[in-house]
Amino acid sequence: MINFFLNFIKHSYHRPTAKLEHFFVLFLKIFFNKKTKLFSEKLFLLKLPPFSMIYFNFLGRFFYATINFISIILFQKFADKSLSIETSSEDVSHIKKTGDDLSPWPNQALHLNESSKEIDKDHFEKIFNSYNKSIIDLEKESFKDSPWWNELRQEFNKTFIESNSRINIKNLINFRNEIDSKAAILKDQNIAINKKNSKIINMINAIWLVCLYHKYSEVVDLNILRIVSDSLVGNNKCVNYRGQRLNHRILRYTYYLSQLKNNLNFRKDEKLVICDIGGGYGGLLRLLKYIYKNSCCILVELPETCLLASYFLKKNFPKKKILLNSDFSEKKQNFLDYDFVILPQSQIKNLPNESVDLMINTSSLSEMDNKTQNFYVDQIERLTKKYFYSVNRHKHKMHKYNAQGFYNLQFKKQWNSIIYKFTHTYQLEFLGERE
Repeated sequence: MINFFLNFIKHSYHRPTAKLEHFFVLFLKIFFNKKTKLFSEKLFLLKLPPFSMIYFNFLGRFFYATINFISIILFQKFADKSLSIETSSEDVSHIKKTGDDLSPWPNQALHLNESSKEIDKDHFEKIFNSYNKSIIDLEKESFKDSPWWNELRQEFNKTFIESNSRINIKNLINFRNEIDSKAAILKDQNIAINKKNSKIINMINAIWLVCLYHKYSEVVDLNILRIVSDSLVGNNKCVNYRGQRLNHRILRYTYYLSQLKNNLNFRKDEKLVICDIGGGYGGLLRLLKYIYKNSCCILVELPETCLLASYFLKKNFPKKKILLNSDFSEKKQNFLDYDFVILPQSQIKNLPNESVDLMINTSSLSEMDNKTQNFYVDQIERLTKKYFYSVNRHKHKMHKYNAQGFYNLQFKKQWNSIIYKFTHTYQLEFLGERE
């Protein structure tokens, strides 16, 4: 009888401690959002899932932030053991060799699969030649840069081009490592953590970023949210959470990727052509390439940003075939032979008609003047054979960019909307299928 009683207390499905855990989990449920799955096939036997499978609602985020804020003030430590701030871009202390409740197992963060080997000198030479050719090509075109970008171009040349007209390799390798710049693409790499901030401020910013991660879990596919992690290329420093490298930009890309993956009928093994106009240094294309491994990803950007992308994508995918502007000709090249194609805006008109399965533009059409916007809309409609994805301002913004909004873009083709909504980015999100 005593053994039966002890076995019931310690090991039975219906032991008292299991009942207590059930009611404890029911209480904690008020802090979890709907993406946290709580289910039991047995009555009054709910179990608390591993922490890496828990996602907080507003109330949960509030208490999470409060508890960690108190811990920071009193002890200068996070209460959450799965959270840390990198002291350098080479900090790999968060990488685990065995699984636990704090992060998905096996390790799923994308940056863990990327090469640490530096690219060879020949590719640096090709990058520079492509940049020079892009500048020459640009001078032949009617594109006119805004005074704002002319200022950034001068800043860029001082940072990345040496006096002897060679690439400053050191600065290029560290282009995301808190380079002093007015350009958002360089400046916003370290919004959450910055060497100019105190330790306390950086820790508080890290807490807000984690809360944003949980907020994104409400609108993002969890299979994507669990794996997305910023690249180490460029030597930026990130917030480490659940084994992932996080910043604001990578979370924004996570949303875009989730929307595209869940609303398009593309197969993962399909040979797709994806073109990102104004795609920066290739952050979103990097993620798309992991999902659609056989795709040809085309980046169309300003010459300066193409230079950054040529380094960033080659470093992330050293074995992939990359076509740069120095090798590009107006002849009919088979883009499907390449994994990445990186071209300045002057070359987009040389891409063949209806050659792109998915055309993307996020937050850059709304930063162009009217003439340039109209040029790109014409090219988008000429090149796209299936889908166009845009996240841009719906109204004009004249005081900085002299740019008309999405409402004023002159579409001539028939587009059937798959997504049409106002997003958390305060922009209009549109995914259209060409008729």
